[in-house]
Amino acid sequence: MGWLLGLGGNALGLLLASLLLGDMFIISGVTGFVVSLVVFAVLSAIFTWLVFRTLLRKAGSLVPLTGLASTFLTLAITDLFTDGISISGWGWLWATLLVWILSMFIWVLPGPWRRYKQTGTAGRPSSGGPGAKPF
Repeated sequence: MGWLLGLGGNALGLLLASLLLGDMFIISGVTGFVVSLVVFAVLSAIFTWLVFRTLLRKAGSLVPLTGLASTFLTLAITDLFTDGISISGWGWLWATLLVWILSMFIWVLPGPWRRYKQTGTAGRPSSGGPGAKPF
């Protein structure tokens, strides 16, 4: 469910960026956009993980920039290897910021994908409960 949510956020970000920015265009119709969207989503997941791991080891204070850096890298490679989107000029900066902000907004939306069960300590009763045995 989280991957679909991310895919939807990326689709909204790319569509909105192409509508608002004069330097970013969706080309090759719906099929080209879908191919670019899937490539973007897969690369985004990979780059976010790689950039996070690299920054965590080398420069921990820069970890919050993980999403921004991976969004730029993902846009660059998607633009280079697919025919679905085209970015030029200041569109690189604004598209990166817009897609990144929208993807962050999508991830903080409440919903059933955010709920998880709280479990105790491996299913064991707490130390004060009846039948509790230490170790």
